[in-house]
Amino acid sequence: MPVLAERLSRLRTELRGAGLDALLVSQPESRFYLSGYTGHDLPPRDSAGYLLVGLESAYLLTDRRTSEQAQLESGQQFEVVAYETRSLAPRRITELVRDTGARRLGFESIHLPYAIWAEVRACLNQVGNGLELLDAGTLVDRLRILKDAAELARIQAAVDVVDRCFEHLADWLRPGQTERQVAREIERYFLEHAEGPSFPSIVASGPNGSMPHAQPTDRTIAVGEAITIDIGARVGAYCSDQTRTVCLGPPADGRLSALHAAVVQAQVAAECGIRPGMTGQEADALARNALAAAGYGEAFTHGLGHGIGLEVHEPPWLSSSTLGEQVLRPGMVFSVEPGAYLPGWGGVRMEDLVVLEEHGPRVLCQAPRELVIR
Repeated sequence: MPVLAERLSRLRTELRGAGLDALLVSQPESRFYLSGYTGHDLPPRDSAGYLLVGLESAYLLTDRRTSEQAQLESGQQFEVVAYETRSLAPRRITELVRDTGARRLGFESIHLPYAIWAEVRACLNQVGNGLELLDAGTLVDRLRILKDAAELARIQAAVDVVDRCFEHLADWLRPGQTERQVAREIERYFLEHAEGPSFPSIVASGPNGSMPHAQPTDRTIAVGEAITIDIGARVGAYCSDQTRTVCLGPPADGRLSALHAAVVQAQVAAECGIRPGMTGQEADALARNALAAAGYGEAFTHGLGHGIGLEVHEPPWLSSSTLGEQVLRPGMVFSVEPGAYLPGWGGVRMEDLVVLEEHGPRVLCQAPRELVIR
């Protein structure tokens, strides 16, 4: 069975299990996953289209700017329906729901803007006949959470680009460069060797490293201080995401070597200890306990990891919060990224991507973990 047909079949099984007659798909990544259509949204107001998938029907709705593209990319699985302007999309969706006889329409509450939801609901209410608009929760996420061989190959290709970028940076980096200069070089590399970056690069030197999601600044990089580099590439629509904290020359502050060693030890503890059947909370605890034993428990201020695929951050979540209640299963791809952050001083984060297999994680990246790169 072709990939898209198989995905639609699994979606319809989920619809039946949820008691839904149809699903309105608005999230671009889920839209692509199910249809192959790559239309680009301009959020929050301008959607490149919606999928309306019923138990026996499948429509791709878009306006006339992208209808030809939709026809070319979606193949035979979807009937493309063009609406004149985006303001007419809710009415066209409602007409198709009515015509297919659906009564219970699910939607992606994590993505569909409230304004569009309200318009669709108002149109359904005008039609009457007991039409309901219902929260479908993470229904499509559950389909996307396990990666097939083709998806794994694309993720691995994106990881390989980042590995080579880190190798390039080890030769290219010089004291006196600014964080922004380094970020621009990373973007140039990804535009040349991939489809581009999968997210805005993080380059945080010295005290800026205490902020996990610091933005690159004009601060110049000095010999002997930590540089946290968190970067990702996109290949075939799939993302990578890796982090290394490095230092040009021997550390000027002995605390850096100790902190780096503790974070690496926590990462190794998690990668060696995670097993299928664990929850994300249990996986998170492996690294969190290791950092606590080293005296840095309070310095680990975020979850251990997140899933990755068409999105940089997607389920599953390796976290001590309720997000981490998801059971980890073979075929999931996620990050393992412990960090420790000391406000006003700096921080260290190390991030690998792994695929969970029957006996544990297989690390996908090869970038060295050493602190001193030159």
